[in-house]
Amino acid sequence: MASTVTVRPATPDERARLDSLQRLLTHPSPELLDSWPTVGTVLVSVDDDETPVGYLLAIGDHLAELVVEPAYRREGRASALIEAYHARRPDAELSLFVHVENRVAQACYESLGFENAGRVTDAFAGEPGVRMVRSRE
Repeated sequence: MASTVTVRPATPDERARLDSLQRLLTHPSPELLDSWPTVGTVLVSVDDDETPVGYLLAIGDHLAELVVEPAYRREGRASALIEAYHARRPDAELSLFVHVENRVAQACYESLGFENAGRVTDAFAGEPGVRMVRSRE
């Protein structure tokens, strides 16, 4: 376990690693990751060797993807990624979608201060999701 969690902006040369992490998602959006340098922000959580072990992909106030490699979960990395992004947008109400059946992710986001804002019929290519929001306190 890392003693401190380091979060920093991703670099283009880390793209292959981000692709690998994205494959851990049940509903990835490769087209969003493809367009990240021009339309979004990617922050990475890195291990002691500076290798990305998790990332957050955001477009404006919407967190489109958040993933942490299983071996690095429960170390505060998801929280650190969200906090780092919220620090960049201090007045934002952050939003995200979670698949309706992914109760573990919903509970994780609730523990990070997100609230259920209702069901969305077509959040994941025709599949339902839950919209969750978090305001800066």
